[in-house]
Amino acid sequence: MRSQWSIVLFVVAATLTISEAHNLPGVPESFTSDNRLTAAISASIAEEISQEFVKYMATGIESERLRQLGNELRHSHSKKDIFTESLFEVSAADQYFACTLCRATVKVLADSFTGPDGELTGPNRDENAKKTMLTICDYFDIQTQEVCSGLFDINWPILDYILNETIAEASSICGMLPISICQLSQEEYSLNVTIVGDTSLESNSELPERSNNDLLVLHLTDIHYDPEYAVGSLAECDEPMCCRGEVVTTSVGAGYWSDYRNCDTPKHLILNAFQHMSQHKIDWIYHTGDVPPHNVWSTTKQGNKDMLTEIDELFEQYFPNIPVYPCLGNHEPHPTNVFNSDSALPAELRIDWLYEHVWSLWKKWLPAEAEVTVRRGGYYTHSPSAGHRIVALNSMDCYLYNWWLYYNGSLVLDQLQWFHDTLLAAEVAGERVHVLTHIPSGDGDCWSDWAREYNRLLARFSKTITGIFSGHTHKDEMNLHYADNGAAVAVAWNGGSLTSFSYKNPNYRLYELHPESWQVLEHQTWTFNLTEANLKPDESPNWYKEYEFTADFTNDTSPAGIDKLLVEMAEQPNLLRKFWRYKMTQSDARTSGGCDNDCLASTLCRIATSNYKNRTRCRELEAILQQSLDNEPENEPENEPEGDGAGTLIAIGFPSLLIGIVGLLLLL
Repeated sequence: MRSQWSIVLFVVAATLTISEAHNLPGVPESFTSDNRLTAAISASIAEEISQEFVKYMATGIESERLRQLGNELRHSHSKKDIFTESLFEVSAADQYFACTLCRATVKVLADSFTGPDGELTGPNRDENAKKTMLTICDYFDIQTQEVCSGLFDINWPILDYILNETIAEASSICGMLPISICQLSQEEYSLNVTIVGDTSLESNSELPERSNNDLLVLHLTDIHYDPEYAVGSLAECDEPMCCRGEVVTTSVGAGYWSDYRNCDTPKHLILNAFQHMSQHKIDWIYHTGDVPPHNVWSTTKQGNKDMLTEIDELFEQYFPNIPVYPCLGNHEPHPTNVFNSDSALPAELRIDWLYEHVWSLWKKWLPAEAEVTVRRGGYYTHSPSAGHRIVALNSMDCYLYNWWLYYNGSLVLDQLQWFHDTLLAAEVAGERVHVLTHIPSGDGDCWSDWAREYNRLLARFSKTITGIFSGHTHKDEMNLHYADNGAAVAVAWNGGSLTSFSYKNPNYRLYELHPESWQVLEHQTWTFNLTEANLKPDESPNWYKEYEFTADFTNDTSPAGIDKLLVEMAEQPNLLRKFWRYKMTQSDARTSGGCDNDCLASTLCRIATSNYKNRTRCRELEAILQQSLDNEPENEPENEPEGDGAGTLIAIGFPSLLIGIVGLLLLL
């Protein structure tokens, strides 16, 4: 019964992790993440929970205390909300529960279910595991049976292998969660890239003049093409993604041009967007990942390959002879998020099929020597012109929902060291470099150890790297990278998303680059209002240029210039409010509520965070902002908020956590 009961516990942990659970016995009703007592309380409650579960497993009798916890959990979460929140962005109470239950479950497993006599060591282990999983899924009303069953079928073979082969110490696995009170050291996962040369101690303020020869680059990201999108189908459903299936006659029917709710992109919108984008005189294209949709419980290898091929063909059709430089997103593999590059793994668990497929699509734009790294790990470098270089990373090496991190996290050093060596060679050659990466390193779900080493590299080569381009968050935003001494060293520009998932208008970006340094001198965001477009399904959406960065914010797009802009945003809250509206693509569903003080602080902090464990600059800016808000006239602020949107986890949110806790908690 070892593994069977571990699944029981992981579902409890998953429920607690993302729920708005309150009134758990022994938990203070009000506390902050900075409370010095929180970590000690968490450890104490985790011990008690583990003891209650051990009794329950031994006797089959549910104690009154355990029954109380179960009732509270069952009614403490929302089927929809829990799919869209990042663990890093949830409330202090939710973070407390995630840490506590992770600790409790690991302790139960370590104390009670090691050994060869567990129920899941026999011939019916997979069947029993799935039965238990579906029973608990239904008991806690976590998700539909279809979703839970699909997630189990897709992820279990990998997790089953990991739990038997991992090098991790079970006691410190919870320390990888992006929760401050849970942090512990995991020596086997220690990362340290060998860096050659000295790091500049000054902010990068280089900014060339604009010229008539500036280049124009299109940035398209997070298409999330849904071949099964059905106009008029149910747009409000229990599953993580809607707008599929039978047409309904109520107001919850899916809009023609996509939908603000949890829905992805219909083919006709993609065609319309490509037609509009092709009107620009583009020099080349950056495509930063995520072609498949959010149906994470029902993906297939062939389905993902077909969608990647279909979008590739559209690039060729609408942009003939224009190079496209892509990188992988977390939705490209099957299962979603799960990447590896260890040749020692069993063939059936590797994703060579994906690397081989994308190479077949990408090779028309890349040099032959890029095949080695693409087929090894989905990354590459290319110099399209003298003095210039593109480096496309596979950022799933940092993604906490990539289960292979828990197998052997040190394997990610291979790509990081390659990144260093590539940048060093570029520096010696006098090249300027653009970096493509799907997940921003400051995301709470990006492994902080990886983000630390990545930021060390950006600081070391700040004079070589002139632009970073990302996606994943579905937000029209940016991130500023800082060195350890606080110097601003690099800017990461986020392209938003073509999908409207969730509660945003579709968008793409254009960058104007200096022809020699490739520095971003200007960027434009193009979008359309989805509410208006869906009122006229027979007409093309009204795509328009939403804003130009230099006209609305600053002419100085250097790292030092962006850092100065952040101070101005802190001193002038209305400037920050404007940035927030653009970040939300002025979506009716998002901006109608405005952005209150907490929302403003979160928006500003997110820009200034490139590693969720290092928030020094964030705190400095928050202090300035708070003073500005305190001195602001009462009639100055806008409406109450819908939130800053930073917590929207555009990966798989709770589905990832649901199965992922298995990866966290079965590693014994």
